[in-house]
Amino acid sequence: MNKLYIVRHGKTDWNIKGLLQGLTDIPLNMEGIKEVKDLKEKLDLNDIDICISSPLKRTKMTVQILVGDEKKIIYDDMLKERAFGNYEGKSIDFDLIYKLWNYKLNYSEENIESLKNCLKRAKRFLDKIKKEYPDKNILIVSHGSFIKALHYNLVGYDENTSFLSFSPNNATIYSYDFY
Repeated sequence: MNKLYIVRHGKTDWNIKGLLQGLTDIPLNMEGIKEVKDLKEKLDLNDIDICISSPLKRTKMTVQILVGDEKKIIYDDMLKERAFGNYEGKSIDFDLIYKLWNYKLNYSEENIESLKNCLKRAKRFLDKIKKEYPDKNILIVSHGSFIKALHYNLVGYDENTSFLSFSPNNATIYSYDFY
């Protein structure tokens, strides 16, 4: 069994402004740095065997604050945020959000990574860590939409799942037992 500790990066200026980030490489802002420092106080690194993070700036800054030199950090492109294509940098449009998370629609226009592709990428990542790091406690630092895809791969989903019912918060730890 693996224990997964999944953390969404701290806040960025784009989070505050309500802009879609996707693969746009945005750093943490001062509020994000503070909230990650606060989170570090709650994280017991003795419970962590390995740390894997997205290589984007906001997650790299988050993981470096959380573990510093105390643990080896592996950067993995599979943990990057879902691509929002031509919508990156634009205000969050709730009609678009509905389309992005509608399994049956599987929206992928405007260079957006489809929901089904994001879910498959999360499944491939989970299969990879199960094989490469059996029986390890793993700290994963990633992004809101990709964490959502990990979550639903861990708890289960079908074509009628309400994917909007789980929204990971910035600088928050979610833990899962993973068999």
